[in-house]
Amino acid sequence: MRELIRDALIVPGDGVTEPFAGDVLIEDDRIVRLGAVPLTEAQTADHVVEAEGRALAPGFVDMHNHGALGGTRIGARGLPVACEMALLGGVTKRICGVDGLSPAPVAEAQRSEYALQLKPLDGAIEGEWGWSSVAEFFAWHQGRSVTDMGLYLGHSAVRRVVMSNLARVATDAEVAAMAEVVRREAPWTLGLSTGLVYNPAVYSDQREITGLVRAFNEVKPGALFPHLRSESDMILESLKEVLEAAVEGGGAYGNEHSKIAGRRNYAKIGALEGMLADASASIPTIENMYPYTAGSTTGDAIFPPEIRAGTRAEFVARLRDRGVRGALYQRMRGDTTGWDNFVDFCGGLEGIQIAGVKEGVGDAFLGKRLGDVARARGAADLDSRAAFDAVFDFYADNEAEIGIITHYGNDLTVERFFRRPTMAICTDGLMPGPGQKPHPRAIGAFPKALRLAREMGIPLQEIVFRMATMPCRFLRLPDPVLREGADASLVLFDWNRVRERNDYLNPLVPPEGIDVVWVHGARVLDHGIFHSVPPFAGRPLISQAHRS
Repeated sequence: MRELIRDALIVPGDGVTEPFAGDVLIEDDRIVRLGAVPLTEAQTADHVVEAEGRALAPGFVDMHNHGALGGTRIGARGLPVACEMALLGGVTKRICGVDGLSPAPVAEAQRSEYALQLKPLDGAIEGEWGWSSVAEFFAWHQGRSVTDMGLYLGHSAVRRVVMSNLARVATDAEVAAMAEVVRREAPWTLGLSTGLVYNPAVYSDQREITGLVRAFNEVKPGALFPHLRSESDMILESLKEVLEAAVEGGGAYGNEHSKIAGRRNYAKIGALEGMLADASASIPTIENMYPYTAGSTTGDAIFPPEIRAGTRAEFVARLRDRGVRGALYQRMRGDTTGWDNFVDFCGGLEGIQIAGVKEGVGDAFLGKRLGDVARARGAADLDSRAAFDAVFDFYADNEAEIGIITHYGNDLTVERFFRRPTMAICTDGLMPGPGQKPHPRAIGAFPKALRLAREMGIPLQEIVFRMATMPCRFLRLPDPVLREGADASLVLFDWNRVRERNDYLNPLVPPEGIDVVWVHGARVLDHGIFHSVPPFAGRPLISQAHRS
């Protein structure tokens, strides 16, 4: 199969070469001609795409994606839902297993409980989990993705294998056992992720994190990709913890979904940037972000870690316990340093939007705020015990299957992060399904990043490098720069009009200006029409090991 892309503005993706006009000839999954295509070869094309001066670039890399599980569900257009959303934004490679919550490894006895924990973030598959190792997960996943997909090795997944969901610091023997799990699973993964606001990684200490980073790097080079313990009042202390773990563990560092939460913390951005600069003098570093002032996560993150310990049933039982509720109310209204208090740094219950519920139970509140839940149950004062009791009831009634959007940020901080030349882009996209109204970043992050770059004067070649090539080089994946012989995973977009069109209440509206996407030479999106049939041909992304 040969395809000619005629009259494109070619953006090679190396971050240096100025975009130039030319044609591209694809044969099967490779670029065979770039720039000037001889007429005799152009005439052999089975299909011609008229680019009409639009930008042609390597496909984008989503460095932080939640589509490995529920994202495999087939959507209305015949594609896995995670792939449909990715392709709409020009993404051809997704990195999952983020926030310490990779779908593997998992002990057989833990499968159902761990699946419940991941459901509000990553969605759920049909049927039961049948894998234990990362290799077994990839075998299950084969044929279920149009885009390529890689996994970070999740700290919480590793910890559950050794310690279940125990709410305590690990012993030296337990850290050693976790390190053995890391060494066993590292060959299949791209680095070590942790989520220090999520169970059970939230119960770990710096010693444990360092030990696991070191174990990964004994197998092959890999960075630590953390969700910080605090992205608000204790953000600098939390950043110090993971930077030291990365340096002492002998690896690299990736600052995940870069943000600062809470009005009183915005001024800390200078100190944060200084710490990242100091680290980059010792180890390779990269950052990523979604360019929005709100985040999204699993709803149980608003509660102190000890409330979330144990099984999901035990967590829900605590929420129904009147005695526990009194102490919980006081803690959530007053403690801003013991854990990342989402309610506080979002300015109260009104700052937290409901993005997911248990289907058939909380559907009426999708897209509304926790404040609306309280008012619906007669609590006008949103700081009152009655208001918090209403929220506790809502969570318990939904068996804690809640997803939230957290409105914590400001535009100036987003723009300052976005201008950083070491900043890649991610969606952090949660998977929409029944009972879910996700954050608009799942579709809008990459088109919005292109719009912002255009409006802020960031050169086209720079933003494409940051969105496509820089992540691949950092993760030790094949270089995607457009050249003859390169992989033909491409995106054709209109640089002059590309933009997001969705918002927090209408998150699934497709963007404008992402016109055609190819994955390994197959044209899978063409002006809003998807072309792919199962089994899907997305490939696993596995980083290079140590050279012998």
